Amino acid sequence: MKKLKNLLLVIVTLLALNVRAQEQTQAEKLSEVNDKVNGLLERIATDEADLQKLTKIKVSGYIQSQYQNFETPTLLSKSQNYFSLRRVRVKFTYEAADGVKFVLQPDFAPGNLSLKDAYVVVNDHWKKAFSIWAGKFNRPNYEVEYSSSQRELTERSLIIRTLYPGERAIGAKLEFNPVNVPIHMQLALLNGNDGLTIANSAGTNLNATDNIDYDNFKDIMARVTYNLPLGSFGGLDFGAHGYFGAIKSNAVKTLSSDYTTLSDIKFGDKLSRNWLGGEFQLFADVLGGLSLKGEYIAGKNATVGYAPVPAAGTVAAIPGVANFQNNFAGGYLYLIKNLGKKNQFAFRYDYYDPNTDITGKDVAVKGFTSTDATLKSKMSGKGDLATSTFGFAFHHYWDDNIRITFCYEIVNNEKVGTAGKVVDSYTTEAGNPGKLDWSNSINQNVFTLRIQAKF
Repeated sequence: MKKLKNLLLVIVTLLALNVRAQEQTQAEKLSEVNDKVNGLLERIATDEADLQKLTKIKVSGYIQSQYQNFETPTLLSKSQNYFSLRRVRVKFTYEAADGVKFVLQPDFAPGNLSLKDAYVVVNDHWKKAFSIWAGKFNRPNYEVEYSSSQRELTERSLIIRTLYPGERAIGAKLEFNPVNVPIHMQLALLNGNDGLTIANSAGTNLNATDNIDYDNFKDIMARVTYNLPLGSFGGLDFGAHGYFGAIKSNAVKTLSSDYTTLSDIKFGDKLSRNWLGGEFQLFADVLGGLSLKGEYIAGKNATVGYAPVPAAGTVAAIPGVANFQNNFAGGYLYLIKNLGKKNQFAFRYDYYDPNTDITGKDVAVKGFTSTDATLKSKMSGKGDLATSTFGFAFHHYWDDNIRITFCYEIVNNEKVGTAGKVVDSYTTEAGNPGKLDWSNSINQNVFTLRIQAKF
């Protein structure tokens, strides 16, 4: 009996030890499973955080492939008709936080790789009316800010391309959009000379570094627009913009655009560039949709000259070139008409007079004759002639992403008053000589067939 009790005690002890071992094994397994689950949850949380960041990134862009035919006899080595990629843009927009946005937009057009936009926008959380921009962005002007993917003519008007080469500038901007008032105000402080060519006596561009300001002068741009609802008829936007800037003088004289007024200026002094413009955009819900848009700009522009420099190997000096300040005026007028849901017709007239103090009959007649051996004379030339352009465009919207454009521009130059006064000589590809006499109307018409794909 005693032996039986001992046997039962051993069996019970062994069973208890086995149960305890199983419990410990199960606990270890549960702990291992728990660790794996926690690790998986951490990975899922990390992936969700990364996914949330990705959802804050928006990618868009467009490609403009085109064929162009230039009717002007050309001095350039390239052909007068060719296929090209006008723009290849990819835009990355990152909403870093509520009210904070980063934008990066390069252009991958072959032979013209460049950074178009790189800026940050911070919006206020209180009034929901103010925003601050910093970086490289569009200058405050209607046609500049109107995207190339939406514009009704293939290129911006001549006066805008002249005043704002490259359209963008580096600086900072304050925008004001009050919640209950349909007004939009912009005030920008910019380097100002972005895209300008400032040549020295050797023809080298002193302003070739896009990311560094050429001088200490900063330019101010301001634009204000107001939206006036016109009920069921449509709406009218109208406003004005101004440019108040300066650039560093490399010369010791400044010649005005009448070719008679010569004023002293010191090397490094401020050479002013100021202009004002008025604009309107009328949108009418009639006959399937129609709009009329225009802008007029006038003011004073400037071209930097250079001071006399010593000639190589001699004691004589290469004569300097005076700065040139020119009064100008110009503008454009659009008429856009929708033709059903898939087609659109657009007409634009644009006009630019780079020198309102000189008419065509004065060109190559009026000029500045220097009596100082250290300063070159300057005669009026074709750069003083006004240009008017009639542009016609037809758009077919294949779908929401594809637009096909046929555009023809008729370019008319102001004529020089006397035949043979201003002549350009050229040689054709076949080796035949030719001349362009600017006392005539020079054929500068351009045809463009463009296919645009947006994404």
